[in-house]
Amino acid sequence: MDKSFLINGKEVKVQDFKHAHDTVTFTFEGKNYFYSLISRDGHEMILDDRGGRFKAAVAHANKEGEAMVIAAGKEALVSEAGKKMKKAGAHAGGLTSPMPGKIFKILKEAGSDVKKGEAILILEAMKMEHSIRSDKDGKVKKIFYQVGELVQGGVVLADVES
Repeated sequence: MDKSFLINGKEVKVQDFKHAHDTVTFTFEGKNYFYSLISRDGHEMILDDRGGRFKAAVAHANKEGEAMVIAAGKEALVSEAGKKMKKAGAHAGGLTSPMPGKIFKILKEAGSDVKKGEAILILEAMKMEHSIRSDKDGKVKKIFYQVGELVQGGVVLADVES
């Protein structure tokens, strides 16, 4: 399967992308790449490329079907070629992430009553904490992520129903 990576604003396509159990392989510019998964804790993982081990992290996909990969201090957006997800507007009452980040703290659980403007969760992004606040009075229907998970900008984090 072909995959597209957006690295520093430039689209890079790889061929023969395969992810099976504990290995990832692909071909880029005629060179074959092979990575072994050493360990995984949520979205954080340790990979081995036969030359050394390094940390990597993968976030959930955003509404465009892209997921962020952070490895060896570099970031890349990954998306399946030609595959898109539904727009966030399909989730009525959804509260979206304003930018990529990590879920830092959940303040209200599903079933909790909230007032308009009340914080539901805290997103850590760009070394700052961002409160995700209810846009109406109601009840928290669902929180889609857990503390520590990486998310993309534009993804629905929680649903509040009137």
